[in-house]
Amino acid sequence: MYCSKCGAQIPDDSAFCGCCGTPVSGQVVKGQGPQTLVMLSKRIQADPAGTLIIVGSLLAIIGTFLAWVTGHPLAGHFTTLGIATSQGAVICAVAVLFLGVLVLARSGAIGKWSAVMLLLSALALALVFQSIYTLKDNHYSIGAGVWVAMSGVLITAAGSAVEQCCPPKK
Repeated sequence: MYCSKCGAQIPDDSAFCGCCGTPVSGQVVKGQGPQTLVMLSKRIQADPAGTLIIVGSLLAIIGTFLAWVTGHPLAGHFTTLGIATSQGAVICAVAVLFLGVLVLARSGAIGKWSAVMLLLSALALALVFQSIYTLKDNHYSIGAGVWVAMSGVLITAAGSAVEQCCPPKK
């Protein structure tokens, strides 16, 4: 059987859910697994800042593995991934640090760690903007990876700001 409240699997002879303590009633249906969307929705409602930080970090990481430079007017067609550039590698490392800082924030002083997250976001944004400036200055076409990474860093910064203002519910 599965709990009707949290979706955890419980033994057939239990009177209460071992995970959340909800009494077992006629609402528990055999063979029905946890409802992923309901649980995801509850996670987002409980910690919207953490969700933004996770999504932003993943976008920043994905962006560094996409094309940052696509061709040059004189050199023909070529593609350079973000991770192959010094800025892209640092942005990828900072995005991984975002996830580590999020774990630390959830285990201790949230306010201080969200300030660290904002500073890391500023560093990553400065690197993205410097990359855009350099690419445009050298007449390169900017690939989608730069924009994906920049969006991820902006989302992470927004999550950090939300966390600074409204700490997650415990």
